Amino acid sequence: MADKYSPVEIIIDASTRSRRVVVGSSLAIPDANQQIDLYYGSQYLFMAQVYKGLPSIVYEFEAGTEFVWGADSVIKPTTTNPIITLNANFHIAGDWSFDPAKGKICWRANLYTTELNTILDSTTEPSLKFTSYLWSLPPGNQPAIIAVFDLTVWKVAVNPITATAVGVPDINTAAAAYYVPIWGDGAYERRKDGRTQVLFADGKWRALIPMLVDGSPVITWGNPED
Repeated sequence: MADKYSPVEIIIDASTRSRRVVVGSSLAIPDANQQIDLYYGSQYLFMAQVYKGLPSIVYEFEAGTEFVWGADSVIKPTTTNPIITLNANFHIAGDWSFDPAKGKICWRANLYTTELNTILDSTTEPSLKFTSYLWSLPPGNQPAIIAVFDLTVWKVAVNPITATAVGVPDINTAAAAYYVPIWGDGAYERRKDGRTQVLFADGKWRALIPMLVDGSPVITWGNPED
C-alpha cells in the first residue's frame, strides 16, 4: 500500500510511561537530536512499539482494547483538545503492522485543526511544546495511561490547503499580527503600528526602518519590543 502520511516511529516504555529509544538490550531516554518535530497542517502516522521495561519484554494489550491519543500545549483537561485521535483512527487497514498482543499499535494524527491553528496563532514563537498522552481503554476496565511524551509543533510558511502563505497580512485586519519566516532560519515578521517588525533571537521584536544615507538605501532597526 502506498504511503499517504508522514511516518513517526516511536518506542514506548509502559513501565515508566515514557518515550524511549532502544540502545543495545536496554531502553534509553531520547537525546536532543531524537525529539519529535511536527508541523501544522500535516497528517501523521504514529507507529509505536510498546515495551515493558526492556526491549525483550513487550507490553501485551488485552484483546478488544481501545485507544485514545491527544496532545495540548496547556495542562488543563477542560479545554478542547487541539490534537486528538480517537479509537476509530487507530489501525486503519494497511497503515502498519498493528498487533496489540505484541505491543504494536499505530494511529493517525491530524494537525490541520482550527483549535491548533488558534493556539499557534496566539503566540509570537515559531513553535510550541506540546505534551501528548496515550491512553488505553481495556474492555470492562477504566482508562490506563500508557505514555506521556513531549513533541514540538511548528508553524509553517505555506498553508497546504490553500497553497498560500500562512499569515499573509489582510489589509482589512490591520490590528492583527502575522508571522512569516522570511528572514532566515527561525526568524519571523509581523505588522504593528504600520511597520514591519522582525523577531530576533533574543525574543524581541524590532521595527524595520528603511533610510537613505548619502543617497543609498540602508536598513536600520527600531527599539526592542515584546
